[in-house]
Amino acid sequence: MNVPFALAGVLALAGAAVHGIAGERMVVTKLRAEPLPSSPFGGPSFSKLMIRATWHITTIAFLVTGAALTACAPGGSSEACRGIGRLSALAYAGFLALTIGLGAPHGPRGLFRHPAPLLFGMVAALAWWGTFS
Repeated sequence: MNVPFALAGVLALAGAAVHGIAGERMVVTKLRAEPLPSSPFGGPSFSKLMIRATWHITTIAFLVTGAALTACAPGGSSEACRGIGRLSALAYAGFLALTIGLGAPHGPRGLFRHPAPLLFGMVAALAWWGTFS
């Protein structure tokens, strides 16, 4: 059993669930189309649709990496599973860097109030550790 892959997978799946369900309810549905700008593809309501689609594409990325890491946990020593671990570690390190980069102008307080940076860092570290287990 590759415990780091199992832990990283469960954390990523939990993140996907929170992002997809709570994020939809607390963020996306509360967006009003009126103040959003038009885009070359359509008016403000289409901009809201693009935000919703992008939000859930991100949720799917969390879901897929979590499922892949969880699937690799029982026998994570294959070359394919090590590749999944490396890819997941790089993806979550990128998510962390993006979150820090976008959050830094608002001060460190915001980075510690939201659970995403901690989750991204933990999944990245565990997935990387799992490639060596």
